[in-house]
Amino acid sequence: MESGRAYSVTEASDERLAVYARRGDAAAFAALVQRYEAPLFRYVCRMLGNASDAEDVFQETFLRVHQHLDRYRADAPFRPWLYSIATNLCRDRLRSRRRHPVVALESRLSGDPDGPLWSERLASGAPAPDSAARADETAERLQAALSRLPVKQRAVFLMARYEGLPYEEIAKSLRIPVGTVKSRMNKAVKFLMAELKDA
Repeated sequence: MESGRAYSVTEASDERLAVYARRGDAAAFAALVQRYEAPLFRYVCRMLGNASDAEDVFQETFLRVHQHLDRYRADAPFRPWLYSIATNLCRDRLRSRRRHPVVALESRLSGDPDGPLWSERLASGAPAPDSAARADETAERLQAALSRLPVKQRAVFLMARYEGLPYEEIAKSLRIPVGTVKSRMNKAVKFLMAELKDA
């Protein structure tokens, strides 16, 4: 028990934290944000390929969660609901980007939130060692291939391969049948393998 609470913030399930957050427990909401800070940011960053946009979407996701906690059903898993909100915001951002394309020098080379910035690579002018250059090139090719995947397939691929969500949770997140998740995953893998076969 922590601070007189009838539950442990660190040990409580996502669903229990969401219920307490809905009742106004700020510590429960903060625990959810902290619990999903790294995995959700990685997912959004890979969906968008841009760390700056990913930060905005990550913050907007939790703002929406906070605003709509009253819509969260206590008997439903929290993670698919969270990823559904994030995915919809990513789709909106990608649509907006198509209407107003920009080149962000403050984005990461490989889409990795911890990777080097394009602006740093351009400013340094120093070539990377061969093995690092090949790894960077492969990562860049993968990110480029991911960006060419249709958003529906990209979301499924990233949730399954990078975030480790089971197909059932992905189906709930995207509100589609499990069979559709499998089909989109199969198409995504085939496309990416074809794109990277010479990498």
